[in-house]
Amino acid sequence: MARAWEEAAAGAPAGRQVVLRIGIALDRDTPALHRLAGLARWGLGGRVGSGRQWVSWLHIDDLLAIVHRAVADPALSGVVHATGPHPVRNADLMAGLRRVLHRPPAPPTPVPLVRLGAMLLRTDPALALTGRRCVPARLRDAGFTFARPDLVPALEDLLTGRA
Repeated sequence: MARAWEEAAAGAPAGRQVVLRIGIALDRDTPALHRLAGLARWGLGGRVGSGRQWVSWLHIDDLLAIVHRAVADPALSGVVHATGPHPVRNADLMAGLRRVLHRPPAPPTPVPLVRLGAMLLRTDPALALTGRRCVPARLRDAGFTFARPDLVPALEDLLTGRA
């Protein structure tokens, strides 16, 4: 899908173009974080499937800073991974959520249940069962500094207001 968007943008008349490949942006007001935190609160926040799938995430504050940098920095162009510097496995994401929300370990969600839930929510089960390990190499090389690079402090900020 990313390549299709990038090909569509390639013909845009612009002196400089930055195409952001955005990871899962964590914000207290997004459905993704609400669903994940809700699962953890209800005792269902175990790993999804194998739990080994990568999650390339970033805090909303860092996403907004990356967008600002992409607009303001004339040296930045082309495809840029807008993800945090430390992708995590799904099992680690779910464990981090349970830790921040003070919840005990939870049973894993088996693949057939993920597929059924995706059908009920009218979404693609691949979103939960596959992953991508993306790192923001171009941002790092450009000297970008992340305000919230680590998962648990980022989740604490978003879900409890403490960082």
